Amino acid sequence: MSSYFRRTTCRACEGNKLTEILDLGVMPPANAYVYPENIKKPESKFPLTIHFCLDCYLLQVLDVVSPELLFKNYHYTTGSSEPMRHHFHDYAEKAVRPYISGPTDLVIDIGGNDGLLLEYVKPHARILNIDPADNLEEMSRAKDIPFYPAFFSSKTADDIVAAYGAASVVTANNVFAHIDPIRDVFEGASRLIGDDGVFICEVHWVKHLLDEACFDQIYHEHLCFYSLHALRALIQTSGMTVFDVEIVPTQGQSLRVFAAKNKKAGESVGRILEIERAAGILNVEKYLSFARSVEQNKREAVELIDNLKSRGKRIVGYGAPAKGNTLLNYYGLDNHSIDYLIDSTPAKQGLYSPGALIPIFPPSELNRRPPDFILLLAWNYKEAILRKEASLLERGVKFFVTTPKVFIL
Repeated sequence: MSSYFRRTTCRACEGNKLTEILDLGVMPPANAYVYPENIKKPESKFPLTIHFCLDCYLLQVLDVVSPELLFKNYHYTTGSSEPMRHHFHDYAEKAVRPYISGPTDLVIDIGGNDGLLLEYVKPHARILNIDPADNLEEMSRAKDIPFYPAFFSSKTADDIVAAYGAASVVTANNVFAHIDPIRDVFEGASRLIGDDGVFICEVHWVKHLLDEACFDQIYHEHLCFYSLHALRALIQTSGMTVFDVEIVPTQGQSLRVFAAKNKKAGESVGRILEIERAAGILNVEKYLSFARSVEQNKREAVELIDNLKSRGKRIVGYGAPAKGNTLLNYYGLDNHSIDYLIDSTPAKQGLYSPGALIPIFPPSELNRRPPDFILLLAWNYKEAILRKEASLLERGVKFFVTTPKVFIL
């Protein structure tokens, strides 16, 4: 495929009743971090808009960038985040292990990244990590986690079933937001679990996106923002039924959804569907109100940062997550506005943020060049970061966030 195209139909129901909600402008892919030798080279940039489907209620980015460009060399690794290590350990114990009956059972993680979840499953079952990123294969295999290099599809599923057999559990965590076309992927998951397995996925909950105005979750890798209404409809197209759902705290709030072919929907499913209805998730006005909040947020954030810089204050960004790059580029910030970013991921250190071209350093830079203000880009780890950096607070350094409101902590 070419490097970019724009869909004209809903990727879930294939209808054409689509309403534009928010135009974030033109920006590079959020994980396209820039190497020093390429700092003066032009970056590939693409439109970024979100639309709402009036038929199936899916909020989605219609601007599709080639997955080869986005995912073949992937800088985000789950194991580099201590909160994610805790999350996936808990996930393995409470969500996956109850559906493992013995060591010959097979657990497959679609888009398993560096294999973090499967690390915790490995003592209890056979495992397989499916991921397309070349640089993640070595990390996975170093942990003795079998790796299947592929963009997942129903054809991939057939090949895996032929080689390994059906899976007792298939997981997919924050990956179904990334895929176009999407219906075939759910068909593939259905084939992997056979008649008796369980499919578990986590997706960022669109209700949280809207309520907290966290527009920075929107970037070219994140093509879909799911409600349970939209996700349940997609799952049903592949012959599976959602039988349980939980709200978990990753990315602010995510849905952990359980599906199978021979289980009935439990109380939790109806309860979450009713919460969504009551919150207006099925009404386009909810989404248009979100867009107005984001536009106001930009005006207030840029005004604050311009004011601080005019007073000679040094501002740095804490974290260099992909979502932070959406925020920086939408606000129109650069290395004149933000002095530098710090991030604990070694693969990002020494690089520059895409679009804004802000240098990224290890956390030790905070002591070498202390800031006056810190923009908390990794806001989903706010509490953990504030505990970790208590000494900075004691020295008078101020942290601030810009979503859902511009606020100095």
